[in-house]
Amino acid sequence: MSDDAGRVGYDPTTETYHNQHNWDTGHPIYISIAQTVASVTGSEPTAMDPLYSVLDPDALDALLSSRRDADVRLTFSYEGCTVTVKSSGEIAVRRGE
Repeated sequence: MSDDAGRVGYDPTTETYHNQHNWDTGHPIYISIAQTVASVTGSEPTAMDPLYSVLDPDALDALLSSRRDADVRLTFSYEGCTVTVKSSGEIAVRRGE
């Protein structure tokens, strides 16, 4: 896992976990998403269903990385969590009930 997973914070008011993707690292945002969800769920990323089972990770990366100055956000379910990702690189994860 990269350092991205180590920066996951929790907001008890909204009951969400937050991480910030660093666009300057050169790795795609879907890597940060998988690492963040793994951190939240206590799973190893390699033990989780592939992210491409719920969306096209390359299309997600292309959409968000090309619109970093816009307010683009996408919400989807993955590994029992609700994941919201923004073009700013913000990743928010809420565990399922």
